Amino acid sequence: DAKGIYLIEDCAEAHGAEYKGRMVGSFGNISCFSFFGNKIITTGEGGMCLTDDENLAEKMRILRSHGMSTKRKYWHDVLGFNYRMTNLQAALGVAQTERIDQLVLKKREIAHQYNRALSDIEGVVIAPEMKWAKNVFWMYSILLEDYSQHREQISECLAQEGIETRPFFIPVHMQPPHLTQDKLNVAENLSRRGMNLPSSISLESETVSEIENIIRKICA
Repeated sequence: DAKGIYLIEDCAEAHGAEYKGRMVGSFGNISCFSFFGNKIITTGEGGMCLTDDENLAEKMRILRSHGMSTKRKYWHDVLGFNYRMTNLQAALGVAQTERIDQLVLKKREIAHQYNRALSDIEGVVIAPEMKWAKNVFWMYSILLEDYSQHREQISECLAQEGIETRPFFIPVHMQPPHLTQDKLNVAENLSRRGMNLPSSISLESETVSEIENIIRKICA
């Protein structure tokens, strides 16, 4: 505020998360959440922007609907886009928002089950949860010390059982649109070592046990 710089929060995967007792999404001038199909709250696609600034809210309403004035029909003050959500999508989102506490609780229960199952396996690092934060575990992620061999082996063995896993994202600076010569060692290290395990709210305890057994066998 002192510098006049706007803060835009990327909350794409953090529905219901907290930082020092405050809900994520309540810190910035604008916060952005994703409703993609694998998010904690989903409408199939799209997302939402939150703000407590009425001027910013009005500008977003105009831009999302072809730049059309909200006060004068079919009048366009600016060039805009078609970012409008359908009524059906909105109904799905509202219904899930009413269950957000239940959805987050289930995500956390799954994460705690993974923690109990994997915490004693040598070479596997589980995600910590800081005392000042509430993690919603959108995905359950682990790091592998011997990533060069174990990550692909675990992924292949689980795939044979019909269980999907995903590697961590490739750092932006390594991809063609943003390719640079810079070395970002932490990002690159995490990308090589990281692995996301299934964490849908419909995940069964038996599947977690099956995943544990395969990881334990490979990392032994």
